[in-house]
Amino acid sequence: MENIKIGIIGFDTSHVVAFTKLLNDEKDPFHVKGGKIIAGYPSYSPDLEASYSRVEGFKKELIEKYNIEIVNSIEELIGKVDAILLESVDGRRHLKEAEPVIKARKRLFIDKPLASNYYDAYKIYKMAEEYNCPVFSSSSLRFDYNISQVKNDPELGEVFGCDAFSPCSLDPTNPGLFWYGIHGVEILYTFMGMGCKNVYCKKTEDFHFVVGEWHNNKIGTVRGTRKGSHSYGATVFGEKKVYQVTYSTEVPLYSQLLKKIIEFFKTGIPPVSKEETLEMMKFMECALISERENRVVNLNEIG
Repeated sequence: MENIKIGIIGFDTSHVVAFTKLLNDEKDPFHVKGGKIIAGYPSYSPDLEASYSRVEGFKKELIEKYNIEIVNSIEELIGKVDAILLESVDGRRHLKEAEPVIKARKRLFIDKPLASNYYDAYKIYKMAEEYNCPVFSSSSLRFDYNISQVKNDPELGEVFGCDAFSPCSLDPTNPGLFWYGIHGVEILYTFMGMGCKNVYCKKTEDFHFVVGEWHNNKIGTVRGTRKGSHSYGATVFGEKKVYQVTYSTEVPLYSQLLKKIIEFFKTGIPPVSKEETLEMMKFMECALISERENRVVNLNEIG
């Protein structure tokens, strides 16, 4: 597929406008080649203010600025495109909205959060395996320019620990870290990789602080902020060097992510494995249990 025809499910996040501009506007300095968004199904959540209050504005902008065709169902969208971006801001909708796409074997990117809980995430991947449909999900922070530079720097050496941070606004529909703290979790896993065995979470009105212990005696943390100055980044403790990194304000996050998405749409090979993505979902599920029960929670408690 040289120029992939892309469809969008869910018009209730700013990502739909940002992604469309970067893919469809060839004059944008960070234009991403290889695909074009042509149609969308503007679903939304009527019980989530962050969803229903924004859908009409984003829909209007996509129609007027980019001439995006609006369809009446996911099934209609599937018939018009090669691949799909599931952009619904509400992770509760993702399992149901992903199902017809996966059964049609259309390559699918699911924006953060993959789901609002681990169990839906597991069902999505199980279905994808059953129907042999490539699925990929990630926060844009994993592929941020500055974070990638540190990750790939040979002077870092083996990573012994990471203290990641990101904003962590909350919504009861997608509890704990699932709503926004996932960005910090994604940064943490970018450097630590798989292997977390237990999690402890401390939450106050203004902050989340989550400690994970890895099998190789390494420790990683996520600080989620709801007060004061906000940013995204980490302190990375390497074998040869300690880095303090914050995300790039010069190279758009979404352009870096879209390059990975287009490559995935072309090859069917996700840049983040199912196993790592599901472990991150377990990490967040365990943090939620720890927050509620004030105890260390083992990842193997989540089946």
